[in-house]
Amino acid sequence: MGYSKLSVTIPDEIYTEMKAVALRKKIKLSHLVAEALSEKTRRMKEEMLLKEINNAFGDDEVSEEQHRMAETISENTDLRQLPW
Repeated sequence: MGYSKLSVTIPDEIYTEMKAVALRKKIKLSHLVAEALSEKTRRMKEEMLLKEINNAFGDDEVSEEQHRMAETISENTDLRQLPW
């Protein structure tokens, strides 16, 4: 994996807290920052995906199709045959 340098400006309070946490965890500050950015990026991507899913299901045409599919499945499925 390659590495890139990044120059950012953050409030002194956050910098002080991050240095303290890195010291307590005995890890490099750059590692802590990379972990924090990775976690924040992951959460943002999940939020965007969830928003896209909610938008898709908020579409009346998609919603009607989902209801038709659910009805078809329920009409053609014998619950006694399911493994649960």
